Amino acid sequence: MATSPAPERESAVKAPQVTVAPRTLVLFVVLSLGSVLLLALAYAARSVLIQLLIAVVLAMALEPFVQMLERRRLRRGPAVGVTFTLAVVVVAAFGYLLIPPLVHGVTSLGHDSPRLLRQLTAGRGSLGFLEQRFHVVEHARSWTGENGGAMLLAKPALHAAGDAAKTAGALVAIAFLTLFLALGGRKWWDSVLDVVPEGSRERWRRTGSGISTTVGGYVAGNLLISIVAGAVTTLILLATGVPYAVPLGLVVAVFDLIPLVGATIGTIIVAAVALTKGVPTTVIVVAAMWVYQKIENHTLLPLVYHRTVKLSPLAVAVSVAAGAEVGGIVGALLGIPIAGALKVVTRELAAWRRGEDAPRVPRALAEAKP
Repeated sequence: MATSPAPERESAVKAPQVTVAPRTLVLFVVLSLGSVLLLALAYAARSVLIQLLIAVVLAMALEPFVQMLERRRLRRGPAVGVTFTLAVVVVAAFGYLLIPPLVHGVTSLGHDSPRLLRQLTAGRGSLGFLEQRFHVVEHARSWTGENGGAMLLAKPALHAAGDAAKTAGALVAIAFLTLFLALGGRKWWDSVLDVVPEGSRERWRRTGSGISTTVGGYVAGNLLISIVAGAVTTLILLATGVPYAVPLGLVVAVFDLIPLVGATIGTIIVAAVALTKGVPTTVIVVAAMWVYQKIENHTLLPLVYHRTVKLSPLAVAVSVAAGAEVGGIVGALLGIPIAGALKVVTRELAAWRRGEDAPRVPRALAEAKP
């Protein structure tokens, strides 16, 4: 029995058509414009946001000391007040030890500058070789004459005064923001946890606790290492008879806060002052500081970077370089703690994607009653 052929399909398969509702298009445009406006607003208020970020890091650094006082049955407010007062006293003592010798040095340089200029112009004294070989006086006179003379010096002075006023205002703002964050930061975080679904609340709590522990531990450890570097530098300068041993030790402690390059900058400054005591003394000072830096890099820094932020040396270098590129010195200081916080968040996101349950964190670390 013959079979009839299957009927041919007369209509081809049509390609699926995608339709976009006008409401969806309007929503996309509104969200795009809102995102652009938000980014523009963040860029315009970037200085305030940077101050807030610094205050958050400082508040996390003070948190271990606040919790220590709370464990001694001190309420949250008095514990924050005591900790903040001690921090202000330390900063004031730092300024008292550093600023008077600096002012004295600048004043002495101002008194001695006419004599030094006369010696330099005549090609005599310790700097006379600059005039004899390079004729720096003639070049300086011609350069100042071509670029405005006295106004050439007045403009940088005005800019420096303005920058100093802005820095002082920023420091005061950061201090108050740190105090307010230390007083109410935990309540704000608890209010955030209240709106989080119950099933993921523990994961959010663990993330916040991990970020606080990482950033606070890094800042506290870095401060301790800087204090050790300043103390060692002071002892070296006292042993070699270099002037301004304590102020220079404080300068080294400040620059040592900057990862990777801060210690080198501090050594250069100390070497420049040690040259006033002669080349042999300078060699001894630089060699002693180089030995200490080797000990710091191979012993002390791993305790901070690997036990607090748990970052590899490559990650540390990349985070410091990226932070310095974005925010200068402040970015270099904040690069490592931000990278450590991002690592905590990334670890929690990976655990959430794998469906792992978040282990409960101890209440002593997660929250403490005010």
